[in-house]
Amino acid sequence: MNSARWLAGGWYLDEYVKKNVSSSLRNAIISKLLYMNKSIEKFGSGFKRIDSLCKDAGLKYSYDFLKSGFLFKIYRKRIPGLENVTVDVTRNVTLNKSEQLVLDILQIHPEYTREDLAESISKTTRTVQRILNSLRDKKVIERVGSDKTGHWEIL
Repeated sequence: MNSARWLAGGWYLDEYVKKNVSSSLRNAIISKLLYMNKSIEKFGSGFKRIDSLCKDAGLKYSYDFLKSGFLFKIYRKRIPGLENVTVDVTRNVTLNKSEQLVLDILQIHPEYTREDLAESISKTTRTVQRILNSLRDKKVIERVGSDKTGHWEIL
């Protein structure tokens, strides 16, 4: 992590994460409006929550300082088997990025469940279900066998 720059209140980012540093509001009216609008949950807990959630999930993150603040970058886990995969398939359907990613994973791991796919692409199981339904509707995949012991087949 880069803690060479300090944030509001004169604290370094690492100090926000590791110590019990209270945040300082720069504009109380805007902060209250965002809180009441439910655009934010808490004041001053973002750094600690990002750090904690990333550590719990085994994800790496970094951040860059911008003129107007900072930008967190959270890196997804690599999916085993997809490092050097090239797919040469011609289809008459258009797939969005999420559909293509799920399809690429299923080519390597046809036994994956919705939960496995959700963890692999950092989406909810409900979102993965919508993607799978879309791929089925487009006649790109088909479930073979039972929900427990079956697998996905690329058509």
